[in-house]
Amino acid sequence: MSDAADRLGLLERQVQRAIDLIERLRAENAQLREARAKLTASVDALTEELAAIRQREQALARVEIEHRRLLEERQILLGQVDAVLKELARIDGE
Repeated sequence: MSDAADRLGLLERQVQRAIDLIERLRAENAQLREARAKLTASVDALTEELAAIRQREQALARVEIEHRRLLEERQILLGQVDAVLKELARIDGE
């Protein structure tokens, strides 16, 4: 009878250990789910931020292109003004 009681005691301890491990795993799983939700939210926020940065970068590129175009147009106009002034100076000199 002692042998059966010992085996029953061992089995009860093993079952209790399994229950404790399952409870611990459930608690860790809940923590991991919370961490995953936070990480997912962070990734979503960073993805939105990246999209906004890309849009600003594209807008900046368009502004830079427009700025270069305006500088070229300014140079052309300055050349035309210079030519007109030279022509006026020539006419006045005659």
